[in-house]
Amino acid sequence: MGFDLNCIVGVVDEELVCPICGDVLEDPVQSSGCEHAFCRACIEKWMLEKQICPVDRSDLMRGHLVPVSRLMRNMLSRLRITCNFADSGCLLHLRLEDYRFHVASCEYNPKVAVECSNGCGMKVPKDELATHNCILELRELVNRQQSEIVDLKKAQGSLEVRIVTQRRELELLQYYVTALRSSNPMLRNIGEQLDRYSLMQWGSGLPLATVRTWGSLISTPDTPMHVTVRECLCSCGCPMNLVNLMVDRCHEDHWPDGLMNLDVRRENFHRLPLYVTHLLPSLSTGKQCVVVLGGDNTHMPENLRPVLGLVMIFVEGVEEVQQDPQPDNELA
Repeated sequence: MGFDLNCIVGVVDEELVCPICGDVLEDPVQSSGCEHAFCRACIEKWMLEKQICPVDRSDLMRGHLVPVSRLMRNMLSRLRITCNFADSGCLLHLRLEDYRFHVASCEYNPKVAVECSNGCGMKVPKDELATHNCILELRELVNRQQSEIVDLKKAQGSLEVRIVTQRRELELLQYYVTALRSSNPMLRNIGEQLDRYSLMQWGSGLPLATVRTWGSLISTPDTPMHVTVRECLCSCGCPMNLVNLMVDRCHEDHWPDGLMNLDVRRENFHRLPLYVTHLLPSLSTGKQCVVVLGGDNTHMPENLRPVLGLVMIFVEGVEEVQQDPQPDNELA
C-alpha cells in the first residue's frame, strides 16, 4: 500500500520502508510504544486480524497508533519518485505527496479520460478512444438514463402513497387532539400557544406582501375556491393540523368583527393597509392570496386582529415586498 521502492530516486533509508508491504511509507503512523512505523492502510488491515506489532510482537491496539516524528516526515518529504509511466515518456520526478494525483492525471496514463473528438461530448479512457463508437455509447447512456427514470418514478409513486397515508394519519391525530383540547381547558391553552408558534414559524418562510387594491377582496369564496385554497396551503408547507382551520378562515364568517361584512370593512378601510401580510402561491384559478397571522399583527385593534390567522383572496392588486439586502456590519 506504500510507494513502490523501485520507483524511488536514490537510496532509501530502511527506517522509511514499511515492514508489512516492503515499500516506502505512505500516510505513515507509528506505535507509541515500540515506535515502529507503518503505512496507515497496511497496519489497519493487519490489526483486523492481529493486535501485535508485526516487527517485535509487542501489544498494539488502535489507540496506540500516533503520527510519526517530524524527523521521519522531513526525511520522507526529501524523497523523489518517478512516474509510473516513465517508460511511456513521463520524465518527472515527483514529491511523494504529489505522486497519486499526478499518476491519475498524467498525460501518458492510457486510462486518463479524454473527450471524444467526433462531437458526442463523452469522455472515454485514452486507450479506448480508437474503438469508441459514439452512437453505441450514447444509446447505452440513454438506456441507462431511461432505466434510472423508471426507477425514480417507482420510488416517487411509493413516496406519494406513503405521504397520502401519513397525511391521513396526521388528520386523524388532529381530530383526536382537537377532541382532547375541547374537554380540557389546560390542554386547550397549551394547544393554542403551540398553534400560534407553528403558524409564525411557517409564516417566517413566506415572502411579505403589499395589498394595493383592498376593493378586490373576495370575502365569500365558494366551495371550489375553498378547495384551491386548501391545495395552496398544503403546497407551501402550512402545518398539517392547521390547514382545515386556515381554509375555514378564508371566509368573512370566520374573520374578526371588524372584517365580518362590507359595511364594517368600509368603516375600517383606512386601517387595512396596516396589516402585515405574507404572500401565498397564486391559486390554480389565478387569484392572488395572502395570509394574515395574529402574531404579526398585535399592533392592530382588537376587532381587526385574528386570533391565530386568516386567509384573504384577491382578484388583483397584491405584490411581493422586495426587501433590500442587509448591509454587512463593519467593525469599527
